Amino acid sequence: MSRPRRYSEVSGFVLAGGASRRMGVDKANLLLGCESMAGRQARLLGSVCRAVAIIGPHAKLAGTEVPVYEDEIPGMGPLGGIHAGLRRARTEFSLFLSCDMPRMEGRFLRYLCEQALASRAAATLPPPGGKGRYPLCAVLRRSVLPLLRSHLASGRNRVGRFFASLPRRTVSKAEFARAGFKARIFYNVNTPEDYRQVR
Repeated sequence: MSRPRRYSEVSGFVLAGGASRRMGVDKANLLLGCESMAGRQARLLGSVCRAVAIIGPHAKLAGTEVPVYEDEIPGMGPLGGIHAGLRRARTEFSLFLSCDMPRMEGRFLRYLCEQALASRAAATLPPPGGKGRYPLCAVLRRSVLPLLRSHLASGRNRVGRFFASLPRRTVSKAEFARAGFKARIFYNVNTPEDYRQVR
């Protein structure tokens, strides 16, 4: 049986710089079994991408087995983390994954990479969820950096609005279902109750 493909054309980044206000403690370091949530996502990305790093504060992520890069423009939320990742990437494509989706599957990440490489779109996105919001799991090209800098410079740090401004390939809900994926992979851990459920 052949091993699942790892994409040398795609860098992987875990976004782990959130304030975790609703959780009350840093989500990235919460344990699932014997590994942290950020560590779990880094391992998952490592099964898909040859180069993996975590975007977040060094002080909170000491001891991780992959490089940790801090936001270059602090206070801009996930979009600031995406900027830091794209600045560090040595590949045309980068796969970004939030640290707080512990049910994400490598099979879907590979599917998203395949769609990105086939379409060459500026952004390749999963199906939108409630209120049209995209789960924070996306493949972006380095060519979006100038527009991203423009958004951040003007204080526009909403990820959804930035994605909406890009030429994009969005996986439809019908396509997602046909490929055998379940919406549970986007389950987001925000509160202590969410954490208890996923444990």
